[in-house]
Amino acid sequence: MKRLRRLPEQLWKEVKQDANPSFRTLAKAQAALAIAIPTFMPVRPENLNELEFDVHLFVREGRGATSKLEVDAEQVKNDQQLAFDISPHIVKMLIEYRDCIAPSVIGHRPTRVFVNADGTSKSQSMVALLITSYARKRAGIVLTPHQFRHLAAKNILDANPGAFALVQHLLGHKSLKTTMIYAGINKRRAARHHYALIELAVAAQMPARKRKKD
Repeated sequence: MKRLRRLPEQLWKEVKQDANPSFRTLAKAQAALAIAIPTFMPVRPENLNELEFDVHLFVREGRGATSKLEVDAEQVKNDQQLAFDISPHIVKMLIEYRDCIAPSVIGHRPTRVFVNADGTSKSQSMVALLITSYARKRAGIVLTPHQFRHLAAKNILDANPGAFALVQHLLGHKSLKTTMIYAGINKRRAARHHYALIELAVAAQMPARKRKKD
């Protein structure tokens, strides 16, 4: 998780340091966004690929401003609307990409996030290739676009065994039965969680150590 979390930041730093932006700069910036967005907002790969500014991405600058990612129900595989607050560091990346990085390569502000150097829409397979290749080469992580959703479910259930309703809401599953595919190792999660609770309870009952006098 640490490597995955840091990778977009590392790529973004390199993008901003590029004195002569090219299609490679554009691809690296898109790889950073394609990894950062589903890490925090686990949308399906097809919805990730189609993200548009002011249609799905509503980015707002300024103190206290809230930015959102929203996908209408008719654009989602199971007809369930998706909505996420966008974290500030991703908002900053999106604004820099839309206003500076992409225009320096394609000549104008893009409407879609994932575009080619000529401004045309990038295919879903190419966005997937950016994710898998940069994750593998730069962070040693083997991860497909759809596996971000599995990772999100794992993170929640590892911390909160049995929180299937929370996973259902996050992933936008219409039925809880769909979410229950992640129940396979829940007994082990519960056991680990119980063990941690015992350790915390024991630690809380231990007398505080007295500080030695100098």
